[in-house]
Amino acid sequence: MIYMLVFVLIAGLLSVITITGAGQIRNNMFLKYNDSYTSADIENPAITYNMKDFNTDYSYTDEQIIKFCSFLDSWSILIFFGLATLAASLLFYHNKLKQPIGILREASAKISNNDLDFHIPQYNEDEMGQLCRSFESMRAALEDNNRQMWRSIEDRKQLNAAFSHDLRTPLTVLRGYTDFLNRYLPEGKINKEKLLDTITTMSIHILRLENYVQIMGEAQKLEDISVAWTQVEVSVFLKQLSSLAEFLAREHSLELSFENQIAEQSLNIDTGMVTRIYENMIANSLRYASQTISVRFEFVKGFFSITVSDDGKGFSSQDLKLATTPFYTSKAEAEESHYGMGLNICKVLAEKQGGSIQLTNNKSGGACVKVSILLHQS
Repeated sequence: MIYMLVFVLIAGLLSVITITGAGQIRNNMFLKYNDSYTSADIENPAITYNMKDFNTDYSYTDEQIIKFCSFLDSWSILIFFGLATLAASLLFYHNKLKQPIGILREASAKISNNDLDFHIPQYNEDEMGQLCRSFESMRAALEDNNRQMWRSIEDRKQLNAAFSHDLRTPLTVLRGYTDFLNRYLPEGKINKEKLLDTITTMSIHILRLENYVQIMGEAQKLEDISVAWTQVEVSVFLKQLSSLAEFLAREHSLELSFENQIAEQSLNIDTGMVTRIYENMIANSLRYASQTISVRFEFVKGFFSITVSDDGKGFSSQDLKLATTPFYTSKAEAEESHYGMGLNICKVLAEKQGGSIQLTNNKSGGACVKVSILLHQS
């Protein structure tokens, strides 16, 4: 509006100057060919002119000048107001529209290329500024949606990796027992008690697999898995955990020791989650232990804890910081078939139960992993 008002005033001023000037030039031409008249006569409205007395025998050049002055007299207002409108529009575009339009055009190109890592500035509070703000809101919403989608993909990737990782242990146990039965059962070297005990153990692991597959199929991410507290006899459950560790370590020629410092007869435990945590802790120690692995079970101030120590090389400073992150592998493990999910699964499942994981190195050497879980006692 300001641009238009200024240029309208300029156009009006130029029109007045042009019309006045054109009239003056025509008067001068008239006086040039009619010397019986003066400027005062032309400007005096009381004088009546007889057109027959006028000399109109102008030269060609003077006639063209008079025609041009008449043209300016008739059309200067339209010309100057038209030019003023065009100039006001161009200036308004340059000062108010060019930069925002350029910004929005660049933003549109980036958005079409899925590049949302930028910010759309708002220079003014006018309509274009509001449009830029709306574009920025749209960009921010798209960026947030992309971030949520990417996080969902990463969660699903992590869940699938955890699923694959944790399936290996029960499958290894089942395969070991199957090989055991195939080897000794035809020869009659397995008594009935041992056979029933083996079948019972295999049934437990098959049931675990069924429950695990169902839970993981329903979960959208690892943190979505719900806790199922169950009252269990401590001695029976710890015996199962010890047997599982001995079975997993049978091919490693390692010495395992177990220490139970729990005085309670029964505890409320999510046996599935705790077993998964325990399997990953044991698997981690089996990978690095040289000769021995020690396991300690404790229940202090409402926290059930499992501590697994080995006599291997221990954690590096980088391992202590990053070993519980998803897909972490040290440089020494880069060529190994290792998912880097074990300790991360322990961390997530422990925190899911109100607990934590602690990584340290033993004073005598080797790594120590302690997982504590807050139990809900009835």
